[in-house]
Amino acid sequence: MSIKLTKQRQEILEVIQASEGHMTADQIHSTLKDGGVSIGIATIYRNLNVLFSEKLINRVRHPELGFIYDKNLHDHYHFRCRECNRIDDVEIDYRDDLHALVEKELGCLVIEHDMTFEGICKECLKKRTNKN
Repeated sequence: MSIKLTKQRQEILEVIQASEGHMTADQIHSTLKDGGVSIGIATIYRNLNVLFSEKLINRVRHPELGFIYDKNLHDHYHFRCRECNRIDDVEIDYRDDLHALVEKELGCLVIEHDMTFEGICKECLKKRTNKN
């Protein structure tokens, strides 16, 4: 690791690693504050950027919330529910072969890709069924 894991970075990392899913910077800030840790939101953002650049956490672009942060470091896809807005990891094989297809089509160099499936999660589908 090329960075110093400061107390603040360690606390942020521990919150993300203890989470059940993805968290926004505001959720991380609230969790730390509720735990008695005094840290500013700007400090949270700076440290999240460092942790991401050092590949200690993953960052996912959310269409409404900006970036959300994830402890799941391997290449994977996501599913976003359009009703409850939750994002879940999709544990299907990551398609490295898509890089070659896009490179051939566009004559470019693909370094990475991300993909988010959108729809309605099973909990929201169940709520819809129960309303009818």
